[in-house]
Amino acid sequence: MLSVLVAIAVTQLPPARVVVVDVSAPDAVYEDVSRAIAEQVVAELRAAGLEAVRIDENELPEEGCRLGPCLGTVARARQAKVVVIVDAVELDKKGRTQVSVAAMAGRDGMPINARRYVTRAEARPAAELKALIKDLARRLTPPDAGT
Repeated sequence: MLSVLVAIAVTQLPPARVVVVDVSAPDAVYEDVSRAIAEQVVAELRAAGLEAVRIDENELPEEGCRLGPCLGTVARARQAKVVVIVDAVELDKKGRTQVSVAAMAGRDGMPINARRYVTRAEARPAAELKALIKDLARRLTPPDAGT
């Protein structure tokens, strides 16, 4: 009986909250390109069943937020279990962009997973991004949630 109650309680847990922060340097890539990539990451996280939001630039400190205590403050403010940072750099004038995506635990900033890939504007999500998100979803979804 107890195992049934636990299984019911686990399946009623809300999806894990994930915040996505674009930490791309302003001189490394056009802002609309890095924003579109961050929004693609959010869309893929949501498609995997995770509650994900992109933190807008105006929600961050004026001096920016790339590492450490600042990201922890953002995670706590949003009650996030995971912070995903997206760092994009324009590679060439052909529209290729190198993207680094890293996931960290919201409570302590410990690394969970990271991937790097090259993409073009309006391209389908890269296999590396899908692999990272699949791993995150596996880690953040309770074991009995699918039953």
